[in-house]
Amino acid sequence: MERADREALDIIVALEQVIFPEDPWTPGMIADELDSPFSAYFLAILEPESGDDDSPLEVVGYAGVKVVGDGADVMTIGVLPEGRGRGCGSQLMETLVDHAELQGATSMFLEVRASNDSAIRLYERCGFARIGVRRGYFRHPVEDGVEMARSLSPSVR
Repeated sequence: MERADREALDIIVALEQVIFPEDPWTPGMIADELDSPFSAYFLAILEPESGDDDSPLEVVGYAGVKVVGDGADVMTIGVLPEGRGRGCGSQLMETLVDHAELQGATSMFLEVRASNDSAIRLYERCGFARIGVRRGYFRHPVEDGVEMARSLSPSVR
């Protein structure tokens, strides 16, 4: 995992359009998130399998969290099809949890499309529990959002 900064904008925009084609965030929305002092974004990078040091690294996913006070919100998390099933989603979520705990958050929340069973299973494996449903939360297409939350153990600074 690598912390993303404003220089990663084009990479994240490209990932967003492939991972969430039905309703991608605009470049401006992503730039605002990258610039926010409350947000942190991370890239999932796969090492070349061949062992060839000259092969380029492959960015296969990204995730972002916003921490305000003692609450953290998963703003987005997504992995390209070629990165799925390789632990990238779990590692991204673990990175978000670690960051939120370092910032003093005691709880973390997210919303996920009700039809996204694989994501819901991932979040449950990462300690999240369903706490509610937001009717019509997602657009393009309109769909309910499942609200999920988990407790965190904030680090003492």
